[in-house]
Amino acid sequence: MQTTDRKGPLFMVAASLCWSLGGLCIRFIPWSAMSIIGLRAILAALVFAVFRRSISIKLTKGNVLAGICLSATTILFVFANRNTTAAAAILLQFTSPIFILIFHFFLYKKRPKPSEITAVAVTLLGMALFFADELSIDNVFGNLMAIASGLSFAGVFVFNKRPDTDPEHSLMLGFVINAVIWTPFAFFDPAITADPVAWGVLLVMGVVQVGLAYVFFSIGIKRTTPLLACLTTALEPVLNPVWVALATPERPGRFAILGGAVIIGAIIGYNIWVEKFNITGHG
Repeated sequence: MQTTDRKGPLFMVAASLCWSLGGLCIRFIPWSAMSIIGLRAILAALVFAVFRRSISIKLTKGNVLAGICLSATTILFVFANRNTTAAAAILLQFTSPIFILIFHFFLYKKRPKPSEITAVAVTLLGMALFFADELSIDNVFGNLMAIASGLSFAGVFVFNKRPDTDPEHSLMLGFVINAVIWTPFAFFDPAITADPVAWGVLLVMGVVQVGLAYVFFSIGIKRTTPLLACLTTALEPVLNPVWVALATPERPGRFAILGGAVIIGAIIGYNIWVEKFNITGHG
């Protein structure tokens, strides 16, 4: 049985806080998304190497699967943002809790518990409310890419819990894949100049928004069940517009505030339930 300890979700919350800076940071970098992804992956890999005190990568089946899923999530999410709205992209990516339940059923013959189904359903309801004013049925290709990113994002959580996976190795592999694929775009990006603000913000993105985020993730995923870890990261899209609102005139609408409250309530409620489950042994 996979268990969680009290510190695990806190590390996932810390990862979400770091990830959530992306929306604000991206506003200060006028480069292509491909250039940003490649360059920040290099910085993130350096941060992760310092944390691990190693650059080695063991190519076990689990590490490769988890690393590919991390890279695929980034790539698919970029294409989704290019072909649909940002709101639809992040909302559809967070179908990942559903895919985690599906992975567990087909790979490990584990039937979802009523508490798990309820937590996923309430979280998805909160996500729908959060982006209610911006949803659209247009842009089918982009929406499909966003759903595919949700599938690969689920794989990041599930495969990092395999016995033959070490999150430190799998995440480093994901960074290397992204750096190799995306960095070449930076050499052909006419928007890249010596602008110190853009480079400074990129440094924040690489070191904090990705590098430090995945340091927290690598610790938290070892102490948290995949579903709880994934649901906790739903804080990221909630916090993202908060930082934007503090730095710009943009303000979230009523549905966004309501949806955020529902998501936070679902995460807290499920954490409490898991804590009770670990103590009493009831599902």
